[in-house]
Amino acid sequence: MEGLTLILLYLAIPSLLFSAIRQILSWKKAGGSKARFPGPQQFPIVGRVHDLPRFSLWLKFKEWADIYGPIYYTRALNQPFIIVSDQKIAEELLVKRGHIYSGRPQIRSLIRHKEGPAYSALMDRHDIWKTQRKWAHAAVMEAYQHHFYGHVERETKRYLGLVLLDPARFLDYTREYCGRIMSRLAWDDATQGRANGDSADQTLHCMSVSGPITNTMTPLWYLPAPINPWYNFEIKREAEQRAWWLNNFRLAKHRMKNGDLPSDTWAYRYFQQLKREGNETLDQAEDQEVFASCMIGFLNLVGVVTISGPLKFFLMAMALHPEWQKKAQAEVDRVCGDRMPTIKDFADLPTVRACLKETVRWRSGVPLGVPHQAERDDEYRGVKIKKGTIILACEWALNRVPDKYPDGDNYRPERWLEPGWPTYQEPLTRYPNFREGQAMHTFGWGRRTCLGQTIVDDETFVFGAAVLWAFDLAQKVCPCTGRPVPIDSQATNSHVILEPLPYQLSIKVRSRERARHILDGYHEVMAELKV
Repeated sequence: MEGLTLILLYLAIPSLLFSAIRQILSWKKAGGSKARFPGPQQFPIVGRVHDLPRFSLWLKFKEWADIYGPIYYTRALNQPFIIVSDQKIAEELLVKRGHIYSGRPQIRSLIRHKEGPAYSALMDRHDIWKTQRKWAHAAVMEAYQHHFYGHVERETKRYLGLVLLDPARFLDYTREYCGRIMSRLAWDDATQGRANGDSADQTLHCMSVSGPITNTMTPLWYLPAPINPWYNFEIKREAEQRAWWLNNFRLAKHRMKNGDLPSDTWAYRYFQQLKREGNETLDQAEDQEVFASCMIGFLNLVGVVTISGPLKFFLMAMALHPEWQKKAQAEVDRVCGDRMPTIKDFADLPTVRACLKETVRWRSGVPLGVPHQAERDDEYRGVKIKKGTIILACEWALNRVPDKYPDGDNYRPERWLEPGWPTYQEPLTRYPNFREGQAMHTFGWGRRTCLGQTIVDDETFVFGAAVLWAFDLAQKVCPCTGRPVPIDSQATNSHVILEPLPYQLSIKVRSRERARHILDGYHEVMAELKV
């Protein structure tokens, strides 16, 4: 393995030399500019690439923020970075100057993502991006007006039944739960849920620093195809994903023509739009089908990865903080009694919402933040920022600013419930939530803000309240030692959007009566969910 690594590095030397020449020329061009942001010492050619970890990179950025302040500079090879850990600075750059800082950087191991049409959140700002984003925003908001047509509650009943029958597989069921809801909304095919979750996970791997080494050692990407395993893998993966999306799209179109596609799907909404525009037959050129299938497919995919991780962290948080589990359960029991909570109980369950909100602050699903790229040269606080510079508002650091989040390393849901905490808001029938209010930076900034706040709000609430209604969660006890099996709450897959690494829980139904209600709900929805 060591010999292979050396061979690959030697093959990459021409690209490294090219990067070095570009860096030297940029230094000369910069000339007499003296003003600089603080930051760690930059070494010739490599910058700080040698000590930027591929896993848990956000911890290093937080460490440097504690040393160099709320905005600092670093570099990896010839790529400059500005790291921000102050909300006001992030708003000044990414919101007020969103016309400059709304580009997306090239993720080396994803092919053509900046051009589209496959991944709208990763595209540059051009006509394809504008069209897809406008359509997706309208589609999500229309579905939210109907609280996603009851699909969240129905899939929650299925989930509770599966966990009751086989609690050891709770992590698999959690990701599949998210995948099923999105696939039902997209194409009316919840059976695609598991494949949807796996596809999302694989895509995240390919776009993450912790994924293919070509995302950090970018010169390796330019090796000739016959000896380039990363390029060949991505060609195959992307082709399979696009074919899967296109096949689902065409199946939905066939059902639409036969009058068999439900109106509460995004595919139906798209086909209805074609008809209103005069295309009664729904016939399209292949490039138009690819455009639409990617638009719906990516909307489907991103709704899995943004929710699955927070739900898994929530289960973990409840097991690690039984005092808050008990408080939230008492609230659920008082409001709901022996029936499963639904979105209609939202206003009456602020403790549940606070536990969910605190979970996402404590263990952010996007701890690095999603990178923005400067689309042209700019100047901020007297410092020149070059076109192409990546701006990262580091969510892990933002969530630990002492003035806003006292005791930020610890799980403290009371910060959302009790007057005197900086994040407290009234009325508690409305706050906290994931649609508005404090700490919305977890969904990004300005023109690149995530469009999914509403489905995150509905899905996490119904899931969290229902799980607390149904089960007692605790750390697993080792049968040999009689001690709790440790859970490392910072052990993650280190993707751009995180899930925790597998961990064990003890999951026990709260009573025989609850078990009966869970099974009744499970059998009620099984036939219609096309299991």
